[in-house]
This record gives sequence, C-alpha cells and structure tokens, in this order.
Amino acid sequence: MKPLAGKIASYDAPSTEEIAWRTGLPVSEIVRFDGNTSPQVLPSTRAEALVEELARVHTYPHGGYPRLVHAIARYAGVEPENVVLGAGADDLILLVSRSFAGPGDRVAIANDPTYPMFPISVWIAGAEVGDDEPVLTICCRPNNPTGELGGLPDARPLVVDEAYYEYSGETAVGMIEDRVIVIRTFSKVFGLAGARVGYALAGREVAAELNQRQHPAPLSTLSAALALAALESPLPDVRPILEERERVAGRLTELGLEALPSHANFLCVPVEDPAALAGRLLQQGLAVRPVPGAIRITIRAQPDDNRLLDALQSSL
Repeated sequence: MKPLAGKIASYDAPSTEEIAWRTGLPVSEIVRFDGNTSPQVLPSTRAEALVEELARVHTYPHGGYPRLVHAIARYAGVEPENVVLGAGADDLILLVSRSFAGPGDRVAIANDPTYPMFPISVWIAGAEVGDDEPVLTICCRPNNPTGELGGLPDARPLVVDEAYYEYSGETAVGMIEDRVIVIRTFSKVFGLAGARVGYALAGREVAAELNQRQHPAPLSTLSAALALAALESPLPDVRPILEERERVAGRLTELGLEALPSHANFLCVPVEDPAALAGRLLQQGLAVRPVPGAIRITIRAQPDDNRLLDALQSSL
C-alpha cells in the first residue's frame, strides 16, 4: 500500500447516542452545534418523493440522473453539460484532487484554518500540500470554520468550495470557463446532510473529464429523488438563520466573547482553550466543534441557541 504524503488526524465527533451514554442524558437532550446543518424539518413533499422512489429501489439508475442534472443546471444558471454529481461535496473534492494531482505534485490550499477534507483529498491522491508551483489550488468561500468571505486566489485551476453559498449569496459560477470549479452540497441549506448529495460546476471540457473519472452511479436513487424534490420546492428562507446568527453574536459579546464576522450559518468564536471548553459543553449535552484557537457554533433555533448561551455563561 502506498504511504500517504501527510498524516490524516481524526477528530472526536461521537454519535449522538454515544454522547448521551457519556453524559447520562437522554438522546432527546443532546443538541448538535458541530455539523453546520440546517435545523429545519424536512417538508412532507420530500417524504412523498422518497416513498415514490422506493417503488423503484430494486433497480439501478440506468442512464444516470438526467432530471436531477437538469434541475441543478437551472438552479445554478448553467448548462447540464457543466454539472458533475457526487456523493456529497467530499466525494467531489476527492474526485477533483485525484483528477488534477498525483505523486510528486503539490496542491495549494488557501486560508488557515480551513476545511480539513482539502489536505486529506490531496494526500489520498498521493500529492503534497504546498504553494510551490501547485497543479491545483483549493479554497472554501465562505471559509469553514471562520465564516470569512474573502477574495478568490488568482491561481488556476481553482476549486471553490461553496458549501455555504446560499447563506452568503456570493458565487464563482460565472468563472467556470476560466478553469474554476465550483463545488456545492445539498447538506446545508437544503437539509439533506444524511442523503449525501453534492455537485460540481465546471467548464464543459473540465466537467466532461471529471464525469469520465466519476463512477457511473455515485448517488443512491433515493438521495437523488430527495435532492430533486428539494429543487422543485421553494428555496428555504435563510433570513431567520442569518437574523438568529446576529442575535447570537450579540449575546456572545455580552458574555465577553467576540465571534468572527460570518457569512455562513455558523459562528467562529476565539477562546483560550477550545478543546477544554468543548469538553465542558459536551458534558451538558451540547456538541460544538473545537478548531484551532476557537470553537465553531452552528446556528440553530432560538431555544437551542439560548441553552448553549446559558451553558457558555456558566462554563467560561
């Protein structure tokens, strides 16, 4: 087996059931602030689409997913030939990395800290992370975990992870013919994290090459049906989340904590000992994500957020 170019370090992301077991709390009292997923409940129309697709679950998706591809193209303002499907954004990050990079190559990663899947994808491809003559550059916009909406690198080819696009409204889709590849997901605003559906948008030639390198049926037909139903429904209104984000940021200031300005559905809050604070919160059934120099907090419904704010006040 070929050695990895870097060390893949796992982070402690226990299941909800395990957290309940650790803390002695009921599962119903565990609240996840660590996944950046939507707190909104799945509309009934998506459940209906799932039931309909179950009648065909005995067969393969012969011919791919043309309805979903066309729906994504309409939503993103591109042509179907620009769309590449994957099992979540992570699958597409891996696909792009191994398509552009291999042993002896370097891939540049903008921003530090940023999404840990980027270096993992580079190492799995057999390449190294570095800024010296990179064959590919990857950035996250808005950045995870900071929420920053910075400028785009000038380097090409460039991957722009837009997992939180719907919260910021800023996109690089207009640049896909300039060797820019945009990656998005249904895991965030569309509330389909468990379905594992993502898509990349690229120039026709690049998209064709990526599709040749993607396996024939990257999605479950059930997941594809859920994603299609999501696109055929009104886009979820992100304004309540953005308003709640600013309310939580204000409350954090009152507690003596200054969250970084965010353009996503989470807040990055610098603290002295992120792991220790996250551990104290976890003992109260509240899972936040410790990151270098900070904790990252997913914005949820106001009652959940208030519970976390109260716990922070007593845990600082």
